[in-house]
Amino acid sequence: MSVDESKQNKKGGIGGYLFGGIFLLAGLGVMVFVALIPIAKFIESGSWDRVPATVLSSKLNSHRSDGSTTYSVSGSYRYRYLGVDYTSSQISQYSGSDNFGDYWQQLYGRIDTARRNGRTVQAWVNPDAPHEAYLDRTFRWGSVIFGLAFGGVFALVGGGVMFLMRRGSKDAAQVSETGFYSSQEKSGHWFLVGFGAIFILLPSPAYLEVWKEVSRGDYMILMLLLFPLVGAGIAWAGWKMRQNYRFFGPTPLVLDPEPGQAGGQVGGQIHLGRSVPADTSLTVWLSCVRFYYSGSGKDRKTREDILWQTDQRAYCSPRQAGTDIQFCFDAPADQPGTRERERSLSGRQDWIRWRVALEGTLEGRELKRSWEIPVVAGSSASRYQLPESHVMADRRERELDAVESASEQIRVEQTGQGLYLESRPGRNLGMKMAMLLFGGIFAGVGTGLFIAAFSEGFMLFIMGSIFGLIGYAIVFSTIYTLARGLQVWIRGSDVKVVRRWLGIPLYRREGRLLREEQLVLKSGMSSTSNGRKTEYMTLQAEVDGKILRLAEGIKGREVGEALREAVLRALRLV
Repeated sequence: MSVDESKQNKKGGIGGYLFGGIFLLAGLGVMVFVALIPIAKFIESGSWDRVPATVLSSKLNSHRSDGSTTYSVSGSYRYRYLGVDYTSSQISQYSGSDNFGDYWQQLYGRIDTARRNGRTVQAWVNPDAPHEAYLDRTFRWGSVIFGLAFGGVFALVGGGVMFLMRRGSKDAAQVSETGFYSSQEKSGHWFLVGFGAIFILLPSPAYLEVWKEVSRGDYMILMLLLFPLVGAGIAWAGWKMRQNYRFFGPTPLVLDPEPGQAGGQVGGQIHLGRSVPADTSLTVWLSCVRFYYSGSGKDRKTREDILWQTDQRAYCSPRQAGTDIQFCFDAPADQPGTRERERSLSGRQDWIRWRVALEGTLEGRELKRSWEIPVVAGSSASRYQLPESHVMADRRERELDAVESASEQIRVEQTGQGLYLESRPGRNLGMKMAMLLFGGIFAGVGTGLFIAAFSEGFMLFIMGSIFGLIGYAIVFSTIYTLARGLQVWIRGSDVKVVRRWLGIPLYRREGRLLREEQLVLKSGMSSTSNGRKTEYMTLQAEVDGKILRLAEGIKGREVGEALREAVLRALRLV
């Protein structure tokens, strides 16, 4: 890490602590001054003496800000205690202004009516300090709940930020001292519990108004109850994650070489606090990921793009207290090493992280752990070399899975005259329906803007045209790919291709395959879900300067490679 990167990380750490500290102190301040101090005052004034008081003046104050109106009451009154006259302007034990219910309006109505009619009201007087008194000591649940909930949300956010910052520095110190890397799931469950608590707490002051509004016939307010339901669901999911984490244990990772080598090997050992049966299938993934920001302001989000990814079956070694899981990957030299934030060639700020992930199912529980590890350019090998028998068994299993998946995706039929391939319409439906929805949204927005342009102005024509062109292009291209099919006949070295749409032939092409290098596997679209990148491949032949597609929409590079090998064997080119 360079000196500049170290300084940048240090500034980021200080900034994170400062940001979290401000939120934490603000939240605690709201809890103390809005909720806890009024509770203490209410309890303390319970033993005060009650005496008659004459209202001298009263006023209902309204304050409008950010589209809402808050209220408070000001005034003065006179009372006699132990033969001494006192005058006070402390109407209520609550200070400031708010709009929780109609407390201030009712208080003003009561004391102003007494003032106009010349009646006395009861004042609570502190016997130890007779100059201190209140005209009202009502316990306001709405104010207390708001103080605890709103302040609690700020405190949770601030405390969570500081906890994550501390955990990051603590994990770095642990790696430096012990060589163990902690998984990213070490405290993720607490994030869900905290997020669920925020969902429950944020609208809590309005809970007291639900039944009142329902009694008035306003049933839409029942929608408010979705917040605690959703929050409870999120918190429950976090608690289940916590139970799952405790079941498997901390799973520390030891890396060798350390750091990993792009151009050499990335290897390591994970300790699992459970014994793993011999028939358990666990998979280790290694990914090189580029992170970057998209959008700006409130719409700014962190995105990730998987540059390279591979996986292997984990090698499990039983131990007296659990299982050691070993892995060893050959990392390509053309992939970048770990890099802190910097400007990329496109001008965006991006950074590089390498990620190890362990996945599988053990005793009916899903095991998912991941670690961020450092990787640099180098050629060092790992001491965790997997047995050749394990590597070969893993390779055979992958080849069998790839062949089986290829036959499921692409119809492959060996006939007496040769090989028949068919890429059927309607495959990869999930991905294409997502594209159809995405394109439909763009097309709908573009159409709406175009219509609005007739009354709103020329700029909307431009915006509507851009959105519409993108949206309709995606929609029509997706509809086309959903309904298109491809039939291929390979007889000897002759190849015949027929493209169909809704079963209607669109064109026919023919050619001759004489060399292995004519058959090429190309990567087309790709999708990323749950940190897993899936490529959609096309198998094509280069014949006399023309491109003949033999299979398309093949999900997964290994599946595409298996299909290519099958075609080459049918052509007797391998």
